[in-house]
Amino acid sequence: MNNQDTSEIEALGHPATLKLFLFSKSVYPEDFGVREARRKLDFNSPSTVLWHLDKLVEASLLEKLPSNRYKLLEKGLDIKEINVPVKFSAQIIKGELIPRRIFLISFLITAFVVTFILVFINPLIAAINGVVLLGVNCVLYLLNYLTIKKQLTYYSWDKEKID
Repeated sequence: MNNQDTSEIEALGHPATLKLFLFSKSVYPEDFGVREARRKLDFNSPSTVLWHLDKLVEASLLEKLPSNRYKLLEKGLDIKEINVPVKFSAQIIKGELIPRRIFLISFLITAFVVTFILVFINPLIAAINGVVLLGVNCVLYLLNYLTIKKQLTYYSWDKEKID
């Protein structure tokens, strides 16, 4: 999102607005109505959908047609990368929030240092240690990935509802 203005960034900062934007990209070049979007994206009310669609129109990402339907503009179609609001876990240590990723990074650094030292003491043990720690690291990253993927499911919907 290098050359986008701040209104686009602000408009896509809200999860519901972003979900509607992604929906509009998925149905492009077709247009869609408020009630159709509400039904397919499981929003509670048409007024909520309308409010978020108006934000996308203000950001010049969607166009409101005379028929009160909405269509993605070329500017919106050109957006290929978006900063997605994702929650992250944090530990509270002495009143400070420390992201859990810090612990993953510190584990990586410690594993590297221990393996490096073991290379000079016993290369076989260093190799075994490296393989075990690499496996543990892969599991930790996989768990982190699954957590983020679960959060991103909010932005998806049943593709069969679109057809």
